Amino acid sequence: MNKKWVIGGVLGVVGLVVVGLLGLVALGVWADRDMGGSGVDALMDSQALTQRFAELNTRYPFTPPPAGQGLKLDEARLEPYLAVREATLPAYDVLAKESVDFVQKHSAALDRRDSRTLLKAAGASLRMMGKAQAVLATNLDAQRMSPLEFQAITAVLYPPPPPAAPPTGAAEQAAVSLPSSPENLALLEQQLAAITPQLEDPKLTESERLQLEQRRAGLRKYITTLEQASGKDVKQANAPLLEKHRERIAKVANRTFDDLLVNPRPPGTARRPKR
Repeated sequence: MNKKWVIGGVLGVVGLVVVGLLGLVALGVWADRDMGGSGVDALMDSQALTQRFAELNTRYPFTPPPAGQGLKLDEARLEPYLAVREATLPAYDVLAKESVDFVQKHSAALDRRDSRTLLKAAGASLRMMGKAQAVLATNLDAQRMSPLEFQAITAVLYPPPPPAAPPTGAAEQAAVSLPSSPENLALLEQQLAAITPQLEDPKLTESERLQLEQRRAGLRKYITTLEQASGKDVKQANAPLLEKHRERIAKVANRTFDDLLVNPRPPGTARRPKR
């Protein structure tokens, strides 16, 4: 059994938490009973956690970099970030184990989409996620870090997979819409490099030499601007710090942890993964 599928399955299978919550509100005591007898409590706990995360953002304000610019890492903030992650992973491991146990116990009913089992899964997912999120909130508070800052650093250390290649015929449009893409920058660098041998031609007139030098200066300035827009300078500045803490960063890498606890999708967008 694919562990990652199971974790995502039990937390996404109900369509999920939102279906359970809407059912709880609409069906009252019946839904609460089928969610394990604690649906109302789980809903209230979830709302309290949402408020707690909002308060942490207020208590420990964080200003993200301007849109389109990367976050420059600070070792004084990277250390508490890694401490939060290390302290929260055991709670995630509990969440993972409980998810596996739940799916194994109720797999047949989940496959046939039994309504009572789906509501029970909604209640279970709220409880399991709530416990892990509460640990995350406690650890963030202990390190005086906001959820927003934690998300921002996560995006630098564990960036999402690159998007799929554009469909045939869209490459030119992508190059125009993303001038700071690595491919476009590489092309500009090639154009810049080609100017140097031209300037070494002794047959150049003063006018031609001046035009080439102006073109070279313009290309250099444009490339620098695009590199700044792409965050290349920030990535280069971050590189030594990432290398220094490489082993520790790798040890706490976990894509599913990020998807579920750091950057969860809005309720109702989850779908049960295909086998």
